Amino acid sequence: MDSRSGLRPAPRAPTGLDRRLGIVDRLHRLWCERHRNRAAGEGGEALRPVFERHVRELRALAGRPGSASRSGLDADALCALADEDRSGRLTADHLGALARRIPDFDPPLPGPERVAAAAAEAASAEEHPVLRAARSFLETARAMGGGEPPAPHLRPLPWALASLSLLRAGSPPLVADRRIGGRLEEALAAPEALPALAEVIADLTTAELRALLSGPAGGVPPQAEPPLVGPLAAAMHRRVHRHLRHRTGPIGLVLREVEPGARVSVSAADTADGAVRERCTAAAERALFTPGPECRWVRLVLRAGEREAELLVTVHDVGDPPSGALAVTAGPADVLDAACTDCVTLLPGDSADERWPAVEAFVDDAVSRTLDRLTRSLA
Repeated sequence: MDSRSGLRPAPRAPTGLDRRLGIVDRLHRLWCERHRNRAAGEGGEALRPVFERHVRELRALAGRPGSASRSGLDADALCALADEDRSGRLTADHLGALARRIPDFDPPLPGPERVAAAAAEAASAEEHPVLRAARSFLETARAMGGGEPPAPHLRPLPWALASLSLLRAGSPPLVADRRIGGRLEEALAAPEALPALAEVIADLTTAELRALLSGPAGGVPPQAEPPLVGPLAAAMHRRVHRHLRHRTGPIGLVLREVEPGARVSVSAADTADGAVRERCTAAAERALFTPGPECRWVRLVLRAGEREAELLVTVHDVGDPPSGALAVTAGPADVLDAACTDCVTLLPGDSADERWPAVEAFVDDAVSRTLDRLTRSLA
């Protein structure tokens, strides 16, 4: 209530972070419904493949490839971290001891003594688990200070303590992706770094939850079949097809400024086989999920002279058998340099009208990257 006017203030419009946190929460609920006898944040050995992937991706992101034996030690330390008691308050002394067990890159920074108090304060914040993980990451990286490269945010400790924060909330750990370096640096340089970083961590957490949903359901599910999302998939597929058809004119104008004989075409289908199915599967693997039997696709082909570029936008079931979630991806992933976060997740209860702005922005970005790649090759 506004005490000056006696009127309730207008509700605040949801931010991009609000929407991302909402998706994380709903994915987590869907996971819990389908896996009633398991937790998203499992013990260390069950999470070893996830931690091994994280070590590979973080080392690539930081430019520190390392040896196989050293990477194994890094994964061992994270498995031990996941086995920590997740109840009770995290004290500075306890976090300092944990930090000393996380191997750093060479040359190491004097982290544990600097970060313990800051990490303990961040861990005590009463807020959404993703925000708390982002705060832990940010304060740990800041407390580590500067020094020899790689920068603190590319070192193992901030990621490890953020993972601990997520695991204690029953969420999967924070796993790096070698392709998010630019986005991560932009977030940390933003005037309000915490919400910007939380958006990155929310997207990484969404990717990990998609991966978890891809597995078979455990325990007794609340219903015999996953929620019906076929109509949403069909509606989103139609919108993507219509949107790309409408974009052919403006795209053709741009291309014909460079190559007068340039052509643009769009095709679509609600089933995939052969080479198209292989590309659907590759896009799903990059986004960390197992695709289901349904894969609706729209293909945009740009031709200019002897050169050609192709964009395939796909609407997948997540999981086989389907989990009830959908994912919109774009490829070829290597051409777009797509990270695991370059994906739009759709959930039971979503409407095409509500989610179309996110899908439209995603498709437009993929079109821009494809067009840019082709025009650069013609220059």
